[in-house]
Formats: sequence, structure tokens, C-alpha cells
Amino acid sequence: MYNNRIARLRERLELPLLVTFLPNIRYLTGFTGSNAFVLVSDQRFVFITDGRYGEAAAALLESIDGGELVVYSTGLEDVLAAQMAGYGKVGLESQDVKWGFVHGLKAKVNCGLTPTSGIVEALRAVKDQTEIAALTAAAGAGDAAFSEVRALVDGSQSEGDVGWSLIDVMRRAGGRQANWPPIVAAGANAALPHHRSGTGALGAGLLLLDYGCTVDGYHSDMSRTIWLRGEPDSTTKRMHRAVLEAQEAGIAAVGPGVTGAEVDEACRAVLRGYDYEDLFVHSTGHGVGLEIHEAPRLAVTSQDELLPGHVVTIEPGVYVPGVGGVRIEDMVLVTEDGCRVLTQSEKGLEA
Repeated sequence: MYNNRIARLRERLELPLLVTFLPNIRYLTGFTGSNAFVLVSDQRFVFITDGRYGEAAAALLESIDGGELVVYSTGLEDVLAAQMAGYGKVGLESQDVKWGFVHGLKAKVNCGLTPTSGIVEALRAVKDQTEIAALTAAAGAGDAAFSEVRALVDGSQSEGDVGWSLIDVMRRAGGRQANWPPIVAAGANAALPHHRSGTGALGAGLLLLDYGCTVDGYHSDMSRTIWLRGEPDSTTKRMHRAVLEAQEAGIAAVGPGVTGAEVDEACRAVLRGYDYEDLFVHSTGHGVGLEIHEAPRLAVTSQDELLPGHVVTIEPGVYVPGVGGVRIEDMVLVTEDGCRVLTQSEKGLEA
């Protein structure tokens, strides 16, 4: 698996690349620690880390053809410069490296340092079967939590309580806690797309949930909006109906060759018909994988073309300040002839 990924990376390289972004290193090697660098050229694959991870890295490299291991204790810039010696130019991942790192490295190396962008990420965007299995399992853990949401709410006093309860169920279903907290937004708090859940009381009306977990490092991401008790008011019913129709239109638009802007427009066209487009204040979706937000983007300006193996979210929303909001989100796998929805929870307001 990793040899294949490295081979595909080499096909994209125009010059040697120093990989510094840890999700990219995990994708190429399986490494899950906090400190590593990978230097990739057409001839070499060098894994550089400190003494904490030397043994673990050696085990990983047993499955990588021709992989070299360098373990350092001090002088990182000197170690990197030694490995980069003989190259005319080396690419750096511009979205990850800091100015101080580049400045220190320039003082040590005898080669040019060239910014690059999105080389490994473009590979990561198209998931293989192992990745799809992990994403499907993570989505299933999220579904397991939603299947118990009524009981979780009944046993909770606050938004934060519900969030922790969702995490507990996902753990029991095989997921691990994501590095972002669940969004649990009650009543008017649901008008804030990224509301920070806390001690706010749940009340008896609107509740927006946006949460996920990880399986083997791969994320799930799902949103549902429900009404807790009694009959939903007419305003919330209309918002929910509009968002559900928009989300279904967005999913129907997903397929190979479609752009992110086209999927976004499919959702917006529905909301426009309800006169809600101005209340849709974020983009339609994003890729999901080792990061919760990754390529491709589904937005007004996105010309990212969907490919088989992309896993994206479709998550239109409507938000009325001081009143509340509705968001419905699914993870969708792009297939050769269309798409497959990975999250399977009910979407009704009274689910």
C-alpha cells in the first residue's frame, strides 16, 4: 500500500520534496507520532525523526522498499542539510512550514528551497479501498450515536453533556474521539454554524448536531437537526424542508466530472427558491479523510473536479440570527457512475 502511494507521489514530483506535514507523512508511511520529516526523490526515500520514534519508524520502514531511517537527537537543520546535499533544489510544503524553519534551513543547505503546494494532498483526495473502509466505519459509528440521540438528550442537562454522550457512543461503536468537539446547538444557538457547545440548557425545541469521530485516523462528519418535544413551529418546519430538499439536490448532483461549484449551485438553487440563499452563510462541503477538512472543496468558486474515490460532505444550512438554524450533512463517496452516501441516519426533523 505505502509503496504504491510513494510510487504515485514520485510520478508527480518535478524535484525532490521534503514532506513536513504530519497527515501527509502518515499517508505515505503510516506514522502517527508528532515529529517526522520525509525526503522523497526519484531515487531515495528518507525518514527522519527523533529518538522517541526511532524503533517505531524502523518497523514502519520494513514495508517500504529502499526506505532509509535517520534518527537525530540535536541539530535538526544540520541533519536535514546533510540529507539534502547534492540536490540543486528541494521542494518544501508551503502550507505547513514556518518562516523560522525555512530561515534556519536556508542557513545550512547548499541547495535552493522551492515552495510547493498540494502535491501529496492531491493523492490523498482520492481514497483507496482501505481508506474507504475506514471512512465507512467512522460514518457507522456516527450513525450509532445518532440512533441513541433521544435517550442521550433525555439523560443530559446541557449541550456539552450531549456532546460527551455522543463521543461515548462512538467509542463503543469503534470510533476514536476526533480532535474537534461536537457542535450541539439548542434553540437560537443553532443560528451559529460553529457554535461552541457548553452549559447551555437544551430546552424543548430545536437542536442542531454536528459531530464525528475517527477510525484508523480517518474522520466522519455528520449533521442533523431535530425538534425535541412537541410540535415544531411553522418557521422551523419550512427551514428544515428547504434544507433537506437542498441537500438531496446536492447529493443528486454528485458524480465524476462534476465541479464543486456545480454541486454548490444545486443546493443554492433550492434555497434560492425558498428565499433562503442569503441565510446560507458557508460553502456546501469539503473533502474528508485524515483531516476533517481537505480537498476537494464544494463552494461557489470551486473548480475542483470530482473524481471516483473522493469523499465529500454535502451540508447546506439556513441560519436565522436570534431564532435558530438547520443544517443537514452527509458524507458522500464519488463512484464511477454517481455516488454513494456513507452516513445513513434519518434526516427528519422529528427523527
